[in-house]
Amino acid sequence: MLDCLVLGGGITGLGVARLAARNGWSVALIERDDIAAGASGASSHMLHGGLRYLEHGQFKLVREALAERTAVARMAPSLARPVRFLVPLHRRGRMRPWRLRAGLALYDVLAGRARLSRHTMARSAEARALEPALDPDGLLGAGLYSDAVMDDARLAVAVARDAAMHGATLHTRMDTVAARPAEGGGVELAARDRETREELRFTARVIVNATGAWSDGTRRDLARMLQPGAPDPPHRLRPSRGTHLVYPALTAGRGLLAFAAKDGRVFFVVPFGGRSLVGTTEVETSSPPGPRELEPTPEEIRYLATELARVLPAASAARPLAVYAGVRPLLESGGEVGGATREHRVFVDGAVVTIAGGKYTTFRVMARDTLAAVARSLGRDPASLHEDTGPLPVPLADDTDPVTLAAQAAEHEWARSVEDVLRRRSLRWLADDRGLGDAPAVADALARRLGWSAERKREEVEQYAARVRAEQALIARALEVTS
Repeated sequence: MLDCLVLGGGITGLGVARLAARNGWSVALIERDDIAAGASGASSHMLHGGLRYLEHGQFKLVREALAERTAVARMAPSLARPVRFLVPLHRRGRMRPWRLRAGLALYDVLAGRARLSRHTMARSAEARALEPALDPDGLLGAGLYSDAVMDDARLAVAVARDAAMHGATLHTRMDTVAARPAEGGGVELAARDRETREELRFTARVIVNATGAWSDGTRRDLARMLQPGAPDPPHRLRPSRGTHLVYPALTAGRGLLAFAAKDGRVFFVVPFGGRSLVGTTEVETSSPPGPRELEPTPEEIRYLATELARVLPAASAARPLAVYAGVRPLLESGGEVGGATREHRVFVDGAVVTIAGGKYTTFRVMARDTLAAVARSLGRDPASLHEDTGPLPVPLADDTDPVTLAAQAAEHEWARSVEDVLRRRSLRWLADDRGLGDAPAVADALARRLGWSAERKREEVEQYAARVRAEQALIARALEVTS
């Protein structure tokens, strides 16, 4: 019998599995898709404290996230790096210089010993010298501070590899088909491989529900199977979709934090992989979200493109290369969804422990809090849990040829599709051709490893190409209105 079975292969579930394995617990993880296929591979690519959360008085969260920012970056230096961010101040903007200066100073204080470079303030001419593309009209100056930029999907894969190295077993593309109380306590759960249709059975003392934006649905389904006739557990989430656009590099290597004119929301321009990631939006979805709620909309694309052009006028002539969206598992709250907390909570329903809310940067904290609840359920001392901050496994080199990349990703990193390799095991999705030129070679290599037929190889290449075409069509449809 396993000590715990983790449901969900995003960064939260992977962090739980890693910590459990590092503490000598028997643990397995099942994921219905690929590792980091949801929000954990569709973030703003930042390890950050959340400068904007200071406006909502979430000082504890910011302090905790800043400490984790530095700890995680040190564990994976090849996947995270410090980046200087510039916050432009305009005469007509909502952020006053004194207020920004105070916020940046507080950000430094809350970071404590985990602080990166101290913040500074720049005059208008200095700001333009640093970032010549800034709109000069009414520019008063700028604030500068540091955060970290990371490769979200490959960092999640590194955490998965670390979990496996310490004894965790990971299964991807698995659907949960049944669960029942096990004799003598715990839960017996059956899961079916989506491709082979093979059914696996797991018996665990505790089930950890780490399914992100789907946590309410998973918790409900488990309750119905384990306690037939009992009332459904209440919803605890208020998910929101965040959309991002990918542009050619728009800045001189710095990030930007700006405020949208339409609604005052914070948005970022993040330098990553030689490109600029622009985001994000905040669109409330159902809990759990429906399939159509996972996709970006033309309205979100126009919103981001319009606000970007206001801050960087030259960007109006640039064409986005890609668009992606992820659904955040925000905790239920009142007011506007944009003001919802990024804190997390753990809910215990008998042998099912649910971790809800949180943010990518604090995945280790969420893992500790979740396993503390599991330990109490198992009659163990939560204080005995220990966290190792040693380095995570080095990811596969992104400059290898596509055949080697695909073979290693299939053998060591659970890749089972062309998209898994190009989108979440490499940066090839950011290439000018979005990795389409490498797709046939990747499919060939995966076919040899996974036993695909010639037809399956063709389908894999076409599915990836169709995904890219759909993104391009959506971008064109959204921006033709304003062009």
